[in-house]
Amino acid sequence: MFFCGFAALPLCAAERDYSDYFQIDLDMKLPTLAELQKKYVINQNYDRKYEFYWNIGNVFDNVFRATISTYGMNEKRLKNENEEALIEMLKGIPPEYYQYIGPYLHTVPNISEKVLNMPGIKETKNQFPTRIAPQLADIEDLEFLSPYLYFVLMPEAWPEYHETTERPAVPIKKKPKVEHDEKFYSRIKELVPVDEFLPDAQKPKTGMSDLRTIEPTKDSPLTSADVKAFMATLDKVYAFGKHNYNVSKIYDAGFLLDVWEQEHGSKLAFNMLKDVVNPCQRLVQKIRIAGLEREFRLSIAEQGFDVKGWAYTCDKTIKAFRVSNISRATVATIKAYEKGLYDSYFDQMGDKKAEMQYQAMQSLVEMNRAPLEDVLEVRKNREELRQKLNSMKNRIIAVPVGS
Repeated sequence: MFFCGFAALPLCAAERDYSDYFQIDLDMKLPTLAELQKKYVINQNYDRKYEFYWNIGNVFDNVFRATISTYGMNEKRLKNENEEALIEMLKGIPPEYYQYIGPYLHTVPNISEKVLNMPGIKETKNQFPTRIAPQLADIEDLEFLSPYLYFVLMPEAWPEYHETTERPAVPIKKKPKVEHDEKFYSRIKELVPVDEFLPDAQKPKTGMSDLRTIEPTKDSPLTSADVKAFMATLDKVYAFGKHNYNVSKIYDAGFLLDVWEQEHGSKLAFNMLKDVVNPCQRLVQKIRIAGLEREFRLSIAEQGFDVKGWAYTCDKTIKAFRVSNISRATVATIKAYEKGLYDSYFDQMGDKKAEMQYQAMQSLVEMNRAPLEDVLEVRKNREELRQKLNSMKNRIIAVPVGS
């Protein structure tokens, strides 16, 4: 439902590259939390000219008089800001499902008449659904169920609807993907002599994997030593995030940052998708806006990280960790999207909804994009990293990072 509920701008989906939409510039100057709160938290729509109701003055506001007079003489209906999004969503739902949605919509106060008079929705007023799931069909007085819960009456809402009871009459013996090769281990011993793994064997020399990356960037290769150093910072980062004061300021900064970026040219319909793709770079931005960079730097300095280097190392580690655990279903979904197999389905949603869907699918691609070399380095520390993230509930302070 997360990826199917989106909607946005004009499209040309598979032909467009959305990867740049998720880029984050850590050198960009950002406003402070106080500046953002002053701009967005205080109501800027109308200045009521007074602070307390017992001191409102005795002069009528001419601006208010002109505004209210215009509204009074205007016969045009004021459109609800979510009206078009709701209509687009209803258009994307098969009409046979309206019977589970329409009765509830007719009970919602102040809902738009344009929505209630849609073909298919209008006819469902005070109507009980005709298609009932077998699991509920025998319940007495079921017709008194609240319209709010009509969705549970859908046969498709029950897992049993999608199950198949068909089984082959004769079990089919599967052919093994790899035939048994008696000489396999003998060839392995030729390539990797057993002597190298005996207790007294000479230890291998230090390689690139054992060295830290100096001044990590977005594109610098990840090493096993980098991953170990990043994991060593997580305990103190977790302690930093346990302070309610810090977390509340970071949450506030994140919400206001999304609003500010939408106003300053963000092309994403849902700016929070950046948090999914590059969680740690996004976290650093929020920490800077909240004015907590100095305290956060103390949590990571012991491992030789600066804030930018930590953010880049963290994001590369998380992405490589996701790829090392990626499921076949996710790979199949990404490949189908990249080949354009979903385009015809998305195009039926309308321009706004389709654009949002494409952006959401691109975020799935970007959050699982990692070089093979980075994945191999993370695999050397995968179990330890998994335990660390699990102990932190797969979140780094206010940002989800799990696979």
